[in-house]
Amino acid sequence: MLQKIRDKTQGVISNIVVGCLIAVFALWGVDRLVGNLSQSTPELTINGDEILSADIDKLAQRKTQEMIAKLGDKPDISKLDESLFRQSAVNELIQRKLLEQSAQASSMAVSVNAIDSRIRQTQDFQIDGVYNAQRATLVLQGAGFTPSRYRTTLSQEIILNQQLAVYNASGFSTPDQISKIAALIHQKRSLRFFVVPTAMFADSVTVSDQDIQDYYQQNQKRFQQEEQVSIEYIELDKNKLSEEVAVADEQVKAAYQDEVAAYKAQTERRASHILWPATSEAELAAARKEAVAVKVRLDAGEDFAKLAKQFSKDTDSAQKGGDVGFTTGSSFVEGFEKALQNLTVNQVSEPVQTEFGIHLVKLTELQDTKIESFEARKAALLRDLKQKGADALFTSKLEELKNLSFESPDLNEPAVRLKLTKQTTGLFGRSGGAGISAEKPVIAAAFNADVVEKGLNSEVITVNDKQSIVLHVLEHQQAQVRPLQVVRGEVEVTLRQQKAKAQASALGDTFMKSLKNGENIDALLTVQHLGWNALANIERSEAKLNPEIANKAFTMQKPQAGPVLEAYAMGAGDYAVIELQSVADGTTADFKEGEESGMRNFLSTQAGSDDFTAYMKSLEARAKIKGRETQLAVRDPLL
Repeated sequence: MLQKIRDKTQGVISNIVVGCLIAVFALWGVDRLVGNLSQSTPELTINGDEILSADIDKLAQRKTQEMIAKLGDKPDISKLDESLFRQSAVNELIQRKLLEQSAQASSMAVSVNAIDSRIRQTQDFQIDGVYNAQRATLVLQGAGFTPSRYRTTLSQEIILNQQLAVYNASGFSTPDQISKIAALIHQKRSLRFFVVPTAMFADSVTVSDQDIQDYYQQNQKRFQQEEQVSIEYIELDKNKLSEEVAVADEQVKAAYQDEVAAYKAQTERRASHILWPATSEAELAAARKEAVAVKVRLDAGEDFAKLAKQFSKDTDSAQKGGDVGFTTGSSFVEGFEKALQNLTVNQVSEPVQTEFGIHLVKLTELQDTKIESFEARKAALLRDLKQKGADALFTSKLEELKNLSFESPDLNEPAVRLKLTKQTTGLFGRSGGAGISAEKPVIAAAFNADVVEKGLNSEVITVNDKQSIVLHVLEHQQAQVRPLQVVRGEVEVTLRQQKAKAQASALGDTFMKSLKNGENIDALLTVQHLGWNALANIERSEAKLNPEIANKAFTMQKPQAGPVLEAYAMGAGDYAVIELQSVADGTTADFKEGEESGMRNFLSTQAGSDDFTAYMKSLEARAKIKGRETQLAVRDPLL
C-alpha cells in the first residue's frame, strides 16, 4: 500500500540510474545520481515495466565519459564506437530491471534501520569519521538528489546486493579442484641452463663503411624524417580570465541568501502512519470511527508502533511500527504531507483522509539543514562567482577571437586587441611534440592544408573546456630522409648488435648440436667462460630464476625417456640453452599458510558468480523484452 502511495506522487522513480555496488556488473558505481524525473517516451519494456530512452542515453553517455577518462589526459576518441556503449547500457538496465522484478516477486525488503546504518557509514557523508547531516545534504544536493529519494534508491541497491550475496554464499569448491590447482601452481621442475650473452662479442665484431652504406640504402624508411612544422599561437585561458573578474560584496551576500533558501527547501520529516483503506462513504465513516478510537488510546499514552502493527492495513510499514521514511514534502500525497508539516516531533495527527483511506500520521523525526555562516562560505562563493564571470568573459572573448583571427593575415592584431601574448613551439611532426604541440586538436590544425600551405590562421581550437587557441604556422619542412652523416652512429650501433646476436646464436647452436649428440660440453663452456646453472625442484615463481627462462622452462614438454633440450634467442638477443630433467606435480601439502583457504574462497566465489550469471540468463530467457533492437539502433547525438 505504501508503494502505491509513493508511486502516485513520484510516478517514474525508476528513471534514476542507481549507483549499484554489484561487482559482477561493475557498472552502476555510486557516482552522480540523477534526480530529475524524465518525461521521455518509454520505448523498452521488460515484462511490461518501462525503461525510458532517456535513461539509456544517460547511462550510455556516462559509460562513454568513463572510458574517455580512462584513456588519459589526451584521449583519441575518434576510434570509440558509441554503439557499443549504448548496447552495454541497454543490457545493463535490462538486467537491473529483471533483478528488481525478481526481488519484488520474492517479497524482499530492507529495514529502515539497515538504510540508516548504511547512510551513517558512507564516508562521503562524514566529517572526521562521524556522520554529519549537513555534509550529507550538501553532497546529495550537489549530485542532484533529494535525501528521501536517495533512501529509496539505496533500498533498491541493498536488495540487489542481497540477491548477489545469496549466490556468492552458495558457491563451493571440491577437493579434486583444489588438488588439481595445487598440482599446477606448485609444480616442481629440475633443470640446468646456460646463456650465451651478446656482450661477449661486443669487442670482436667489426662494421665496415660498406656495411653502413648498404644498411642505410636498404632501410631508407627507417631514417625517414616526418613532415614538420613550428607554430606561433595565442590562447584564451579561463583560469587566467577569472583574475580579471571583479565581484562586489553585495553579489556574494546575494549568492549566500540564495544558497540558504535552497538549503531550507531540503528540510526532511520522518513519518509513521496507521492506515485504514477506504473508498466508499460507508468505508470512510467506519475507518474514521476506528481511527478516532485509536487516537484516544494514543493520547492516553499507548505505544504508536504497537498499535500500528495491530491496526494498520499497510502491512509493509506496520511491521516497522508504521515507519514510512523521510520526505522533503513531495514523497506522499498532498493531504498526508500537509498533516505532517503541521505536526511537532512525536505528535500524532487527527484522522486524515486521502485517496487511499484514513490515516493517523505521526512526525517521528525532523531534520533541519544547518547552514554554514556567511564568513565560512564567503571564500567559496566568491570563487564560484568569479568562475561564472570568467565563463561569461571567456565566451565573449572567444567570439571576438574567432572574428579577429579570421579577418587577420597573422596573429599580431588579435594578440594586441585581446591583450594576449604570442607563444611559439619548436618543430614537430604529425606524431606531436611537447607542450601544446602534443595536443591532438593542435596537431590536426597545424597540418590543415589551408594553414600549412596557404599560411592562414587556424580556426579557434578547443584544447579543453578551459583553454582555446588560434595558431599560425611559422616554418614548414617536408618529409625527407635524414642524411647518412646524421644517422651513421645509429646505423653502426644497430649493425654491431645484429652481428653480436648472430654470433651468440651461432655459438649456442653449436653447443646445442653437441648436446643432442650426447656429448659432454662442460669443457667447451669453460673455454668460453660459460657454465651450467643447475636448479632442482623449483616452482614457476622461483625468485632465483630469470622470468624469461622460467616462462620457457615451464612451457617445455615433460621429459619421458630422458632430458628435454630447447634453445632460443632471448628478448635482448642473448641465446639460452635449457635442459629440463624432471617434472613433479605439486600437492596440497605444498600450500603455504592461508593459501589453500584463499584458493577455496576464490573457487567458491567464482562458482557463485557463475551461478548468478546463469540465473540472470534464465531470467532474461523467460522475460518478455520489447524494443531492445530498436534501442540498439538509436544513435545518441551526445556521444
